[in-house]
Amino acid sequence: MVRTLSALAAIAMMLTVARAGAADWTYNMAFTQWAGSNDADRYYTNTAEFCDAHAAEIAAAGYGAVICSGYHFRLNYLDRDDDLRRITRTIVEACHRHGLKVIEHIDLTVVYYDAYPLAWEHPDWLQLHASDMMTRHRIFCLNNPEFQQFCVDYCRRFQRETGIDAWQMDEISWLGRGFCGCRWCREKWRREKGRPYPAVEAPGFFDRALEDPEYREWMRWRGKCINDFYHVVGDELRAINPAVQLFDYTTAPQSSPGTWTRGAPYEVQVASVDTIGTELNPVPFDSYPYIAGLLAQRRALSEVAALPAWAKFDITIPSAYFCWAFGRTCGHSLWWSLRPDNEDPRPQELLEWRWQMDDRTARLDADIGVLLSGSTRDLVRDQDYFATEFEGWLQALLLRPFATRVIIESELTQPGALDRYRLIVLPNATAISPEQKEALLGYVRAGGRLLLTYEAGTLNHDGTPSADPLIAEAGVTLLDQPLDAETAAQDSPQVPMRHVRVEDGTAIMIRANEDDPASPPFLTKRDVGEGEVWYWAAKAGKLAYEGSQLPSKYSRGGRYAPPESPEMIDAIGEVASLVLGDGPHFEVSGRETRGLLAWVYRTERDGRPARAVHLLNCTGRDYEEGHPIEFDHESPPPTPALPEITMRLPGDVAEAVLATPELEAPVALEAEPADGLTTVTIPAESFETYGVVWAYDE
Repeated sequence: MVRTLSALAAIAMMLTVARAGAADWTYNMAFTQWAGSNDADRYYTNTAEFCDAHAAEIAAAGYGAVICSGYHFRLNYLDRDDDLRRITRTIVEACHRHGLKVIEHIDLTVVYYDAYPLAWEHPDWLQLHASDMMTRHRIFCLNNPEFQQFCVDYCRRFQRETGIDAWQMDEISWLGRGFCGCRWCREKWRREKGRPYPAVEAPGFFDRALEDPEYREWMRWRGKCINDFYHVVGDELRAINPAVQLFDYTTAPQSSPGTWTRGAPYEVQVASVDTIGTELNPVPFDSYPYIAGLLAQRRALSEVAALPAWAKFDITIPSAYFCWAFGRTCGHSLWWSLRPDNEDPRPQELLEWRWQMDDRTARLDADIGVLLSGSTRDLVRDQDYFATEFEGWLQALLLRPFATRVIIESELTQPGALDRYRLIVLPNATAISPEQKEALLGYVRAGGRLLLTYEAGTLNHDGTPSADPLIAEAGVTLLDQPLDAETAAQDSPQVPMRHVRVEDGTAIMIRANEDDPASPPFLTKRDVGEGEVWYWAAKAGKLAYEGSQLPSKYSRGGRYAPPESPEMIDAIGEVASLVLGDGPHFEVSGRETRGLLAWVYRTERDGRPARAVHLLNCTGRDYEEGHPIEFDHESPPPTPALPEITMRLPGDVAEAVLATPELEAPVALEAEPADGLTTVTIPAESFETYGVVWAYDE
């Protein structure tokens, strides 16, 4: 789509007003463990002298906050509460003297070991499985008013007596998709919905699952109950300290239908917290496509919700730099769960690096938007229906690298929200409401390009067949006749394809078999207004998708599992490049190997409008299928020397500099504007791991 706004006006339009009460320190923050793990005690930090020395050391290392994780499963340690509050108060006083904020990492819902006596005293607090109305298990119910009051009383006293600055409350969730059927849940549903509780009353409720609209409504309602709980506790805490913050995290991608199982999709939960986070744990190098895609979803959501985002990394000395650089590339604050004391580079030199981007004002500057359709995700439990299709597309575009951003579904109908994109992709996003359809077509008529794949835009947002489907605007009609293997795409005969009839006014750009002029259409284009609607008959994302390489849920001994068809990564890139056309868009050339992540943000520096292009070198990853992944932290990720790189940025760039922690001073770069596009050249070996190109618009 043609961009007519000035750089300053574009930044102003994209900026969102921060949520009332959001604290400055939760943006651009770096925090670390105070001491120990979740199961550790805090007695060895018991003295004021130790706390003061420890806080001084952490502050000197460049951190702005600490997180206290000892006695995490708090119900096991209620008999030590007097000591725990006293010790925590000592920690808080020492940290505040040295300018540090304190986050309490706590779990008040999970029952096991020494918490069982509390459960036997209050068995009706436990969540009840709705399918059998007998099974009670290990997590207290968020809707139980007595349990809510217990939490409120505990948190209020802890807040008053310790003065902590934030709460990371874990497991504000449901045990699984069958919970909860207790009387409090049933009564709350009836009170709010005016009808019987379907999880108990409806025959075959769990068998039909997401195929049933009432089941989806029930799952959404469970997400609302999570927000209700946060609001009850959060309001009480803010009555004591209006500036107190609620942290939340999940490691599940927002695009996964599994996000319903224990909680709610993250775009629902952000309504009740002040920051959103991701607990990743290992070094991200071995799983960089997956983690980049995961954090891309989180970064887009943080922009929509006007909240800071953070990511946790378990690190050792050699991996500290790479983890910090990964977080900065993806626009996330950093939780270093371990404190490195290395000298090259020193942690404080990274955490206080003067060339860092300000996350509060920066916004992703994207040519391509990929729709995360929550309505499609929530229709079925099958990962391959939408989740892997979406994630495969997202990963492939990030690896090209294109300037790519996730579009959160709520953005579709926000005035002006789509204007920033030159191309919007709907990767098998089948469920589109009439309002969303009209917004997308308005974007196209004004000059935008829309790419639909496979069965995108065939259903209403509730999953029923659309009488006026979006896919019809592409000038194609889906046929029932299947395509046999011989008519599939030449280079990738295994790619699932839809057989379509092309309507008048639609151009066939590529056929399934280019050697056969009668073979079915593979890629089509139709002019609509000033823009274009494209259709790709393939379901390629699931073949390009690379799952997490975190072995055996963080244990050692995993083996590399490549995408099902790695060539689909390049195929997606080529199709996207064809649809983008010759118009100015972000490009990077000069590399022979995949593995350079490039994320582009609109921001400012020293009062000057700028784009910050973050470059992260992951080209050293070289795995074959079945290759062991052992997360050898004794060595840093391999980052081979980069060749000369050429970047092309839309618009005129007046000045460009490369800043990297690997050099003492920034390096001026050649910037050559011409015909609405500026070419910026980065000399070979300008940095090893990470650099930021600051491109000033004036």
